[in-house]
Amino acid sequence: MALGIICATKTEATPFIEKLVGGTTEHAALIDVHEGEFAGVHVVLACCGVGKTNAAMVSQMLIDRYGVDVLVNSGTAGGMDPSLDLFDIVVGSTFCHHDVDAQMVLVDSYPYYPGGVFDADPALIDAARAASEGFAAPVRFGAMVSGEQFIDDECRGDVIARHDPLAVDMESAAMAQTCFANGVAFVSVRGITDTAEHDGFGNYEINSTKASAIACDFTASLLKALAIRS
Repeated sequence: MALGIICATKTEATPFIEKLVGGTTEHAALIDVHEGEFAGVHVVLACCGVGKTNAAMVSQMLIDRYGVDVLVNSGTAGGMDPSLDLFDIVVGSTFCHHDVDAQMVLVDSYPYYPGGVFDADPALIDAARAASEGFAAPVRFGAMVSGEQFIDDECRGDVIARHDPLAVDMESAAMAQTCFANGVAFVSVRGITDTAEHDGFGNYEINSTKASAIACDFTASLLKALAIRS
């Protein structure tokens, strides 16, 4: 198993880099790619940058250049379900683009995806469920959606009406689509930084460091659970 971890921002990646043991760093395609041991597992770690283009590009690079066949996305997200609170963990079970006409772009156009929703890998979900038992923060499993915008009250209702997701971000659906096309196992772990009650980019900035650290801790628990099952 060759395991990759991708974070979108430096804030999300820093807890991993601080805990990475040994290894090397390579600069490729404008980003730093770190190899080392995290949670007792050899990993390839990259910070891809914000947005779906960056996410897809770096996912493909880790698959092609580093032979990654399991990819975990860790970071932060906005809470869409009203039951979510700040710093809860959301593990994505399905992923889709909220800003793409999936039927036209994905299903009816080459290379003809079977649908516009991409599933997390069942073995990674099983490991995440095991990791959630006794974890310090609440852990929820469900739909995640991605788009090239920060979601606040102005557009929250439209995204909920069309997709009813647990959480929203700017990268995970692109990573899930890339992994689907390459036959690579994928899951996303996100700490909640903002909700309908705690809305706005200001809350994201205030809460992103803590939410990123919690997501990193949960990712470590997930990898330990996965190693036990391997």
